[in-house]
Amino acid sequence: MRVRRLPIIDLYVEDDACVVFVGDQVVALSALATQALLAVGDEWTEDAAVASALADAFGPPPPGTDLAAATTETLMALSELRVIEHD
Repeated sequence: MRVRRLPIIDLYVEDDACVVFVGDQVVALSALATQALLAVGDEWTEDAAVASALADAFGPPPPGTDLAAATTETLMALSELRVIEHD
């Protein structure tokens, strides 16, 4: 899966989390979602690159957790919030 950032009106990052003003909504993101968003650019980005960025930021996932599946879940949640889009 590839993802890219949708037009963001404003982005405020503090500590590990951020608030995004996109479309007609303001969305507060967790540290994990913030790192995923920051790993996605305006151009298409492969989900494997986002997974790698998350592993770099947070370390390996707990035993029994599939990094690729967890990354996909995070990216789909960001897509539902209309912060990113996927193909």
